[in-house]
Amino acid sequence: MPGLSYARLGGFPKLFATYCANWERLAAFFLWDWRIEESYRTLAGRVPSSISTSLADALARQNEGWGNAVGAQIEALQSPGALAVVTGQQVGLFGGPLYTLYKALTAVKLAERLSGILQRPVVPVFWLEGGDHDLAEVSILNLPGNETTESLTYQGHAPARQGNLGSVGPLVLRSDIDRVREELRQGLPDTEFRSKVLDDYCAAYQVGTTFTDAFARSIAAFLSSSPLVLMDPEDSEIKKLAAPLFERALLEHGDAYARLEATSQVLRNDYHVQVQPRSTTLFYQDEFGRNALRPNGADFTYRSNGQAMSASEAVDQIRTQAYRFSPNVVLRPLVQDSLLPTVAYVAGPGEVSYFAQFKSLYEWAGIPMPIIYPRASMTVLEPREQRVMRKHGLSLLDLQESVEVLLDRILVHGSRVDATLARAAAELARVAADLSPAVTAVDATLGRTADATRAAWIKELDKLRRRVIRAEKRKHDTLQLQLARSRQAVFPSGKLQERVLPAVYYLSKYGPNFLATLNENLSLQTARHQTLLL
Repeated sequence: MPGLSYARLGGFPKLFATYCANWERLAAFFLWDWRIEESYRTLAGRVPSSISTSLADALARQNEGWGNAVGAQIEALQSPGALAVVTGQQVGLFGGPLYTLYKALTAVKLAERLSGILQRPVVPVFWLEGGDHDLAEVSILNLPGNETTESLTYQGHAPARQGNLGSVGPLVLRSDIDRVREELRQGLPDTEFRSKVLDDYCAAYQVGTTFTDAFARSIAAFLSSSPLVLMDPEDSEIKKLAAPLFERALLEHGDAYARLEATSQVLRNDYHVQVQPRSTTLFYQDEFGRNALRPNGADFTYRSNGQAMSASEAVDQIRTQAYRFSPNVVLRPLVQDSLLPTVAYVAGPGEVSYFAQFKSLYEWAGIPMPIIYPRASMTVLEPREQRVMRKHGLSLLDLQESVEVLLDRILVHGSRVDATLARAAAELARVAADLSPAVTAVDATLGRTADATRAAWIKELDKLRRRVIRAEKRKHDTLQLQLARSRQAVFPSGKLQERVLPAVYYLSKYGPNFLATLNENLSLQTARHQTLLL
């Protein structure tokens, strides 16, 4: 299917829609046109290829622990000329929403494609973002309901008495995860596949497992037939490799901020700014949680109570205890691409928007900016929704409308009564047009009365039309329910399906064949929103 443009579908930033359809308008903010092969060929000759032995050892240890059989891919990353296609996502519950899977599959397919084009190893890598400290953001899983989504929320960690809980990834799941997993079991479709889904994709969410480990094992299970190297950047050994960039980001924070702010100012003229510039790009973690470093004269404060360390103390800690530091959203891509030979980053709508701010930062860091490749975007249409849409001639765009509007369109618009009401309105307009000059010829003061009479006729006719619509709708309760369910399935709670519903729901309903169907139909040939017909 040709798909829908992001601008028409809505729900996507203007910058992202422009990037996909009219890259030239944003060429000043990016180095490479993601649509043409020559961009990849040129960049491939500039990216320092292969990874260090230390990083390879860390990746091998991590993936072996997650049961992710990608030893050959990690070896390939060490070979001369090797490149990486990278993507990533915050760790969350049970593999997260559908778009996480779309991201991963896009990276796998793009790496395979580029391996053929460039005639060198290109390996897909998934960056497990566990450094954020917003636990509430990653503790919710939504399941579909008839009228609204049903949210399952992990509540195993109470807010810290002082500061925050720190990075989410290393947090160990507590007993409340048993309740959430049972609610998930009850909320998933009761099919022959449900138990297997819970065992294969959700079993890692157990008491004593960290958020990152559980999420990694779920992603590895999703992609078992499409090997994807997983990477936890919160690993202390990997943090050591990033220490030189941490140190530079700290000492040159003013230069980095000025570059980011200058680009952001230009973007604000026509687009939104995804990331608001901050004075520094580093967080520091201690027993009081993860807090941003803020410059304060020659020192840096790192707690709300003003606790401070000098620049020399901060540098010393970076060199000896790099695990205490983590990059914010601005520095994270630079860390990623300083460690990996990244030829392309598969980005979601928000990520494309913030990469538009980062070109000058890559220049500052002396790191080749990767090609930013928009991830696949898709809506899954199940057989029930397909039947409803086909029967009533509805498109995906139509289902963004309210049920009331859809009912009006289906039941009244184009019907016999609608045609009769339209003829009546036209006849009233004709009579009213003749009435005014006739009565004003008798008495000029009657013009306003004639106008009021015409308005009253139109008002009464409109009231009649609304009564007809209500009467027709009362006769079609089943249709109303079908439309409500279809709309909720396609745009749950009025939002894009891919951002709300999880892959485990469809796996429970359709079994492993869902992954095979998705993999077969997800296309790299379009910069438009795709539709998957099950």
